[in-house]
Amino acid sequence: AGGHATFNPEPMAPFIDAFVIGEGEDVIHEILDTFRDWKAQSVSRDDLLHALLNIPGVYIPRFYRPHYHPDGTLRLMERLTEAAPPVIHKRILGRLPPPPTRPIVPSIDVVHNRIAIEIMRGCTRGCRFCHAGMVTRPVRERSVEEILSAIQEALKNTGYEEVALLSLSSSDYSQITHLVERVSHEATRQHLVISLPSLRIETVSVELMERLKGKRQSSSFTLAPEAATDRMRAVINKPIETGQLLETARAIFQHGWSKIKLYFMIGHPTETIEDVRAIAEVSRQVLAEGRRLIGHRASLHLGVSTFVPKPHTPFQWLPCDTPEQIQNKQRALLDALRGSGIKINWTDPRETLLEAWLSRGDRRLAEVIYNAWTLGAKFDAWHDHFDYEKWMTAFQMANLDPAFYTHRQRSLDEVFPWDHISPGVRKAYLQQEYLNSLQGILRLDCRRQCYACGILPTYKELRRKYPGPHWKCPEVPVHARA
Repeated sequence: AGGHATFNPEPMAPFIDAFVIGEGEDVIHEILDTFRDWKAQSVSRDDLLHALLNIPGVYIPRFYRPHYHPDGTLRLMERLTEAAPPVIHKRILGRLPPPPTRPIVPSIDVVHNRIAIEIMRGCTRGCRFCHAGMVTRPVRERSVEEILSAIQEALKNTGYEEVALLSLSSSDYSQITHLVERVSHEATRQHLVISLPSLRIETVSVELMERLKGKRQSSSFTLAPEAATDRMRAVINKPIETGQLLETARAIFQHGWSKIKLYFMIGHPTETIEDVRAIAEVSRQVLAEGRRLIGHRASLHLGVSTFVPKPHTPFQWLPCDTPEQIQNKQRALLDALRGSGIKINWTDPRETLLEAWLSRGDRRLAEVIYNAWTLGAKFDAWHDHFDYEKWMTAFQMANLDPAFYTHRQRSLDEVFPWDHISPGVRKAYLQQEYLNSLQGILRLDCRRQCYACGILPTYKELRRKYPGPHWKCPEVPVHARA
């Protein structure tokens, strides 16, 4: 099998026989058993692929044929055999397995030279731009004891001195205070660094930071407001008031951190230049709080990426900003920050386009990828290797317009190349969230209220099999009907 794919494998479909959609060792075992049986029978490769169709979560691209409208949009995805499921649903685990504790330890220094322990998977916040937050649902947590046991085992196996407690939103872990207290005790005893790289602004508490205080902590603290005006925050469904951000910044500086990193995005739907300039204004206010509390030791770094609409998110219908729009917004932000002493990093607009092509491409993009490779494209994520002109030539060779994939508004009834691959979240739910964004309607954390995204109907039997609080979806009664 071709290996694990994200939830838009279509650009690579002509190159790979099979994709595993989802997570879990069980599906790999099923594939290996099928392969072993096929090998013993000495039948054709097509027989193997037909056998793999019987495994839920395995996608065999050759059994699906795309048909296009004259305007280039997808008309339908035809199944070439009745055995091919109309929709391939991702595989999920009802309970997370123990974390890996025997990672490869490199013999050279690396960026993330630490133990990484996933404390929970999924997110309930519903940020409308976030691909990971949609496709990793439902939220499932590991127990505190399981996490502590994994840390001790990994320390013994690696010799690392830093532990990162990872998730899409670590401070949403239901026992985060108790976990940090327990881990901090070990940190004091063993002289460890504890990091929580994905803390929510509105859930970062002084109590939590007090437990991290003095444990050889990093000098920087990272927060991700993503947008700087109330209107934009309502659009992307990330309701964080500027007052909350400033209050959190004050607490961070007061508790020993001298540098804050803020992550913003430009290119959000309906964004104006005024929304972009507001990033500079909010950033100046955060730095001013630090300078007031700890003087010129306070510093602020901005990471400003460019929004790219992703499949299986409420913004999958939207266009990406053009390079000219991106450059205008970057210039406006730099002008507004001039003389502020704030360091800023941003994304090259041409790299944004490459990400956009690959994110929402269809099978025709496979020819573009192949052409770019034949022209010498490689290591495109490295600035010194990325060659934009090679990709432009590759599109010309394939007789495709790159703007079709990047700068085109999709109609609400358009059939997407990834519609036959499901993360469990209904397209109708995503569409409603898209319409909510246009009206600035907020949806609160779905731990407070289930919004019927589709996860429970899709995985109701698995939820019945694994009841309890480690899932953050509601319980499914045993007697409930389908």
